[in-house]
Amino acid sequence: MLRQFLSPPNWFTAANLFCGFYAVHLLMRPGSDYRVIVLAGWLVLFGAVFDMLDGRVARMTHSDSAFGTQLDSLSDIVTFGLAPALLAWKWCLHQAGLFGLVVAFLFVVCGAFRLARFNCRAQVKPPSESCGITITMAGITVALLVASFATAERDPRHPWNTAVIIGALSLLMVSRVPYRTFKTLRLSPVVLACLALLLGILVVFGTRFQNFAAVLLLPCALYVTSGPAESLVRLGLRRLKFAGRAPDSGEDLFDDTDPQSDEF
Repeated sequence: MLRQFLSPPNWFTAANLFCGFYAVHLLMRPGSDYRVIVLAGWLVLFGAVFDMLDGRVARMTHSDSAFGTQLDSLSDIVTFGLAPALLAWKWCLHQAGLFGLVVAFLFVVCGAFRLARFNCRAQVKPPSESCGITITMAGITVALLVASFATAERDPRHPWNTAVIIGALSLLMVSRVPYRTFKTLRLSPVVLACLALLLGILVVFGTRFQNFAAVLLLPCALYVTSGPAESLVRLGLRRLKFAGRAPDSGEDLFDDTDPQSDEF
């Protein structure tokens, strides 16, 4: 066990866990104001930075281990599952009563199922594509959503909109909707230049309106919607492929034994 404590990747994982723990500590205080809510949201974002670094450090130091994988999942459920759910509850879901509590818990339990499914599949074959949105991205989206409105000191009078968004993120985590990962993205120089230009514009707007959380929320929202959008495009292409076949070709379009048929 001492060897695990001295492993550098586990230090970053522990820092991720501390960010989630401290965010929960702040939100458990009675009468938390807007500044505390914003700080808790940014702690979730800082936890995501440490969560990204622990994998990089593990590969650099050649210290990948099953212990580190399980520790990372346990940390993620706190920082990106429990903390964002409590953050949304403290901000506005409490106004919905028992329904808001159910939505907050749904986010946590779906995140736990998402992590368990990923760990089981990773033991068999490393996935090249994320099946369902990751709990990290879902937690960041919730944290930035709350922090962006709390920074502007806007008290939501209708918590149902937030409940719908959190419910949708919960279902996306346990869905089979494919999401691109950084390993599968192929960025050309033109795309990189466009991303750099977009990043510059976002920084300018964030400085102008003093709301960096709202600025960072935009790319997160685009990524969240990219999965369902790509699935709809794939479904449309499949239907066009089947519709383009000649009716007298002698092929049974509903023959499940056809090795060339697409799997839904």
